[in-house]
Amino acid sequence: MALLGAATITSRAQAQTTTQTGWALNRYEPAPMGDAFFLAEHPWYSSTRLFSVGLYGDYANNPLRLDVFANPQSTTPTEVRENITGMFVLHVGAQVSFLDRVGVHVSLPVSLLQNGTTSGNAAALGVPVIGPADGPAVGDLRAGLRVRIFGHADRDAFSLHIGANLWAPIGSRTSNTGDEAIRIEPRLTLAGRGGPVRWSFTGAFVVRSVNDIANLAFGNELRLTAGLGFVFAHNRAMIGPEAYVVSPIRDLTAAQGGGSALFAKNQWGGEVYLGASYLIADAFRVGVAAGPGIGTGPGIPDVRALVNLAYAPVSREAAGPVDTDGDGVFAPDDVCPTTPQGPTPDAARRGCPATDTDGDGVFDHEDQCVSEPMGATPDPARRGCPLRDRDGDGVIDPDDVCPDVAQGATPDPARRGCPAGDRDADGVMDHEDQCPDVPRMPFPDPARLGCALPDADHDQVPEPPDACPGVPGVPSNDPARNGCPSTDVQMIGGQILILEQVFFDTDRDTIKPRSFHILQAVADVLAAASHIRRVSVDGHTDNRSSEEHNLDLSQRRAAAVVRWLTAHGIDASRLEAHGYGPSRPIAPNATGAGRARNRRVEFVIIDPPQPRDVQTMVAPPPPDPPARVRRRRRH
Repeated sequence: MALLGAATITSRAQAQTTTQTGWALNRYEPAPMGDAFFLAEHPWYSSTRLFSVGLYGDYANNPLRLDVFANPQSTTPTEVRENITGMFVLHVGAQVSFLDRVGVHVSLPVSLLQNGTTSGNAAALGVPVIGPADGPAVGDLRAGLRVRIFGHADRDAFSLHIGANLWAPIGSRTSNTGDEAIRIEPRLTLAGRGGPVRWSFTGAFVVRSVNDIANLAFGNELRLTAGLGFVFAHNRAMIGPEAYVVSPIRDLTAAQGGGSALFAKNQWGGEVYLGASYLIADAFRVGVAAGPGIGTGPGIPDVRALVNLAYAPVSREAAGPVDTDGDGVFAPDDVCPTTPQGPTPDAARRGCPATDTDGDGVFDHEDQCVSEPMGATPDPARRGCPLRDRDGDGVIDPDDVCPDVAQGATPDPARRGCPAGDRDADGVMDHEDQCPDVPRMPFPDPARLGCALPDADHDQVPEPPDACPGVPGVPSNDPARNGCPSTDVQMIGGQILILEQVFFDTDRDTIKPRSFHILQAVADVLAAASHIRRVSVDGHTDNRSSEEHNLDLSQRRAAAVVRWLTAHGIDASRLEAHGYGPSRPIAPNATGAGRARNRRVEFVIIDPPQPRDVQTMVAPPPPDPPARVRRRRRH
């Protein structure tokens, strides 16, 4: 409900008669017939349609209430004297356009219903009566002109239009439908379309006769209008908000010599709507809208509801320009209005050409791999897709025995798409290797690719030149002894097995001289077997004393052996020392003999790696030291 100020009754008001009087009360001014919005202008011209006719139905709830105060100082009204609780107006309108630049429109409001009350003591108070009309009444006839400066509102993001409205005073003040004076309204409109969004903004100045009714000031007004619509359903449907705000230039005190002010208290107001419309068969526009009033200016309702029906057919003259791309699909239905659909239209997007994103000759709506060309080897099961090559080796997956492993520089001739294997890692590929599970090194057989020379006794001396084939021996620089047994060492189980223990001073890492000949035998083997690149010298102890002490002792003793061998001509890079303490016993520690066997030094060949059958061989224990040595001291 619009509350129209505190209309204080003064001595000047007391002198007036009680004749009913009013003004053009209805603040709703419909958009020119055929426009997309209910309120805001969204101009169209003859390139779109030539004419339109139609109706707006407009119901305002509580558009007027005047509170009358007997005492100007009082805050409590004497009574609610003038009250229009409902007003239904039918707006009949039409619009024509020519030259694709000029539009002329007319609108005639007819008040069909006004509800309300007028108090019985108006005469006693001596003030004018403002109440509902007794029956239907015609309002002021509106005629308008608008001209396009540049752009088209529904084609361009930005367009500019100027125009003006003129109201012929055929309405009646007593019916609240007219001022009984001419009104003129110059207008400037900005409007446009960006994607699915229509927008509009209008600024207008209403030149209106000056009236003071019940101390309400009427005269020139500022009016601002805006609309925003979201378009969908192939440009046929639209929904969105609209709003206007209006303010007299004169304020309440102007009647008593005061000045002018925009948006003076109780003088300004506006309305906000949410509207929806639909264009049927490119000719009939129907819609509904509703929204509340804002502010307390005269004529502003609590809420307003609108309906619209217009006949606005697309013109024949517009058929060419509306079909911008000339493909026979009009813009409202053309998803690609600036791109012709061509000889192969897209079935899913009307007016658009079928696209081929990956350029492989299969259009996207049929292509199962839209962004990937099918290439020279298309997949027969998936249109537009290439046959896959997951490992990128040039062999397509259906033909690739190893689809996830690239064949590399040496493909396997027996398995397409697979790399040639080398199970024994000897550098000879399996398909060429006559011994694919046995490395050919360190003694390759020149007669059998990928095979080693035979060494049946596993003494690191091949046959030939093994001087004692079939009997485990040791390498020797003496051809007559090369591969023959030694009284000090053996090559067995991937070890250089010493046949007598290395003796140390008790609980120390000092090597006893009696063991020098054993270590010399090891040095001779290493000097003769240059193919042995790395040997681990492992120290072990029994379980007496603490584990920490034994680990340290075994490590120091192994290092002492490495130092002795290095000092006697063996390259230090071929040796490494490890101490294991009591963690790897080869005999029970419960007896002295067992503990003596556990106190030992071992020489394990780690490079080259030993064949599996050699690695699993168990070396026989070395002979026990003489009984007298075991009785006399612990080493």
